[in-house]
Amino acid sequence: MSTTASPFPSAPDLAAVLALAGRGWRVFPCRSRDKTPLVREWQRVATTEEEQIRTWHEQFSGCNWGIATGSASDIWVLDVDGAKGEASLKDLIGQYGQLPLGFTVRTGKGLHLYFAWPTICQLRNSASRVGEGLDVRGEGGYVLAPGSIHPSCAVYAVAQNGHVTDAPDWLVKMASAPAERQGTEKEATTAGITRGGRHKRLAHVIGRMLRDGMTAGAIEAAALAENETFLPPKPEAEVRKLVADMAKRYTACEPPHSGFELMPLNTLLAKAETPTDYIWEGRLVSGTVSAVVAKPKVGKSTFARNLCLAIARGEEFLGLPTRRGECIYLALEERENEVRADFVALGATGTEPILVHAAPSPAEGMLALVELVRANKPRLVVVDPLFRLALVRDEKAYAETYSALGPLIDVARETGTHVMLLHHSGKGHKADAIDAPLGSTAIGGAVCTLIVLKRGDNYRTIQTVQRVPMDLPETVLLFDAETKRLSLGADKAEADVCVIEDGIIDYLQRAGDMRTESEIAEHVEGKTGPKRKALRSLVEEGKLTRDGSGKRGDPFTYKCSFPCSQHIAGTRKRECEQLTQSRRNTGPILVPEITEKPILVPERERGEL
Repeated sequence: MSTTASPFPSAPDLAAVLALAGRGWRVFPCRSRDKTPLVREWQRVATTEEEQIRTWHEQFSGCNWGIATGSASDIWVLDVDGAKGEASLKDLIGQYGQLPLGFTVRTGKGLHLYFAWPTICQLRNSASRVGEGLDVRGEGGYVLAPGSIHPSCAVYAVAQNGHVTDAPDWLVKMASAPAERQGTEKEATTAGITRGGRHKRLAHVIGRMLRDGMTAGAIEAAALAENETFLPPKPEAEVRKLVADMAKRYTACEPPHSGFELMPLNTLLAKAETPTDYIWEGRLVSGTVSAVVAKPKVGKSTFARNLCLAIARGEEFLGLPTRRGECIYLALEERENEVRADFVALGATGTEPILVHAAPSPAEGMLALVELVRANKPRLVVVDPLFRLALVRDEKAYAETYSALGPLIDVARETGTHVMLLHHSGKGHKADAIDAPLGSTAIGGAVCTLIVLKRGDNYRTIQTVQRVPMDLPETVLLFDAETKRLSLGADKAEADVCVIEDGIIDYLQRAGDMRTESEIAEHVEGKTGPKRKALRSLVEEGKLTRDGSGKRGDPFTYKCSFPCSQHIAGTRKRECEQLTQSRRNTGPILVPEITEKPILVPERERGEL
């Protein structure tokens, strides 16, 4: 392996860290001569922004630096740990051929081999899966940056300073393969529980006993006894920790945390502001919970599946960028065929990092989801719908509803995952969008972003209520029949004026002669303000002729400027730009009605989108 002189000094400095960020790698500060992050929720706050890096550099002088691996930085790292790792790597090279090495770092005990993030699979952190002493740092992981100091006082130094290369297919396959079972199948299973199912089984047992009100001591004893039935059993320390974690989070059987973490106000004010990390720019914040609410058959599932595919591919959604990453979609009331058909119609190829559960929620659904998010740390989780997971007896009870959402809020904050809840809206029109969710206002109050979808006679709309940054006013939601994708149209107020303008022209063409404003108002649907605005606009555009002074006894009268020509809706410039489909005799304009076909799937039985 060739080496070149390292451009990095023997201790991390600002230029070195900015050079790493310039490669698109998200960085964050760690303790000096240690790997422990100095910032909370490092997965969310790791950044390439120069201003934030400079702030951290001043705040944590002489610190080590971490590089987030996975889709965050579009890299993964093979950690060659010590002599055993080098021997394993040598054996693999002898069997499969030389590795194409680009950027390589010599660590305190071995090497870090950097590779480009693969697009065909999802690599997770693992230890000795590829070979003894060969660890993978992938989604949700990190490595110390060059220039950092190992606890042994060795300095992480660049051994080869090149471009990051693609790993060979054989290495990617080995790094992404499930962990191999040890021993015979008989040794690896007990009553149908495989090695990979031990954690799930223990979590189910512990959750059931917590629900029954058993004490922590009794639960721990039962869990340890259950663990002894596994071959091989999990380490006792892991079992005890699982019991303690679940008991503290979901019951009062353990004493509370030692106390609140208080800090002086001047310390808080002196801290650098953490940049907001979005999974959908300006709309959905990492580590928070959102809710999409709408009446049945309006398109909640359609919206969520479009978003999932955009995030899985790192594409824009409704004109705003997304952050690429793994998505989990829990379809708790739809059939598998319907979900599959939707994603096929959207153009999904199956290579996208999307995991789907198309079945009812398990008995301990909330606990299972919390453990799933902790284990996978996906970018986005969609729960479709909420009340098939959160078993709330009285949906109008604020305290009960808010308590049911607590575990999701906590695990989102802990892992940096965004959790999106799909839920029905209440009956009737709500003046305030925060009151749109069916049941208690706890849903609108608990989430960071509330997305409200509506369907009217002429089009469908989207509106958001957000803690950060700014709300999206009610806006027309467009549907492209060819690509099956959603996009934003005009502001609803402007769209309403456009619809009224069409109605005015249609009425005046049928009338054939001059009509007063009151006559027009009587025959054209809509509110008074938009009608007056539409009349002024049509006159200014030369489509209507206006006579009269507008005074008592001489009211304004209107007629079409070209009465012999047929008006075609949707031909004005504003409509061509933002409301592209015709509005005459077509029913709903922007999104086809699902009495014939759903939004995404051309041919399937009528159902919730």
